[in-house]
Amino acid sequence: NVMTMEVPLPRARYPERNKQITFFQELIARVSNLPGVESVGAISNLPLSNNSRWGRSLTVEGRPVLSVGEAPMINHCVITPNYFQAIGIPLLAGRDFTDADGSGAPGVTIIDERLAQEYWPNETALGKRIRFGPPESNEPWQTIVGVVSAVRHESLDRMTRKGVYVPHRQITQRDMVIVARATASPASLAAAMRKQVLEMDSQQAVTDVMSMDEVVLRSVWQPRFYTTLFSVFAAVALILGSVGIYGVMSYSITQRTHELGIRMALGAQTSDVLKLVIGRGLILTLIGVGIGLGGALALTRLMTSLLFGVSATDPLTYAGVAVLLTAVSLAACYIPARRATKIDPMIALRYE
Repeated sequence: NVMTMEVPLPRARYPERNKQITFFQELIARVSNLPGVESVGAISNLPLSNNSRWGRSLTVEGRPVLSVGEAPMINHCVITPNYFQAIGIPLLAGRDFTDADGSGAPGVTIIDERLAQEYWPNETALGKRIRFGPPESNEPWQTIVGVVSAVRHESLDRMTRKGVYVPHRQITQRDMVIVARATASPASLAAAMRKQVLEMDSQQAVTDVMSMDEVVLRSVWQPRFYTTLFSVFAAVALILGSVGIYGVMSYSITQRTHELGIRMALGAQTSDVLKLVIGRGLILTLIGVGIGLGGALALTRLMTSLLFGVSATDPLTYAGVAVLLTAVSLAACYIPARRATKIDPMIALRYE
């Protein structure tokens, strides 16, 4: 239930920091008063968006100062108060930013749990200090006031850079993404949010108005396309395989018509013929499934980049596919087996 909207302020009309801060502060207040809005915040680089790869080097107080190439790179995000609540990122320790964290206040920052665990595994990260940029930049120190859950900024399939957040009133950005959490479906907020921007500035552009679900879907379009393509190929292969099994079993029964006629003349029941034909097909199917599972275990690791939340050796997936293939094969065997039970023994005995 999250709607997002990017608002890039032009430098010509908003050259000063105070104007930028005031604009977003008023816009957030306006959106907060819209019906059906639960909470509103803003961020400079929305997770899983095109601008979610903005990184900076990091220096930790009390740790050796590393060169530019050796210093850890982090996702540097500028946010407003209530952003975590709006997008749904849990605050694990400390506090959120407030309007008191302005340009005249001491520099503060919030880090994610992965960064806290890396540098302060057996103690609290609250009160520790970090700063951004290369060592020679002499950026001001930022005191850690909060720890939040880790976020997959770049993509869903990997969690690389650790996240660091700073308040918008201290490090101002002209391009911000408004994040609004709705009490129901967020689709109804799109027009209303855009209207609030135009009421403040009729010339202000608004881009990428979409729900967070749409942002996620857009970020995975390529693996989704590949998965759809593989699914189509798999469906075609499954159809061809079932047709092939049906053809082979039909030919096998044709070749064994005389034998089946003798069996039925000697008292074989319909169930006996079904067991004979389907049993033979089942044996071949199980052999094929076993070989296929072995090949899948060896080759599926090449597709790990397309997997989300599931391992390349997920037992449930393998079991489901094996059952599906066996069921399709049994269906392809049953039709000719059923036809075999209707063979007239007298005709079958004369069959050559």
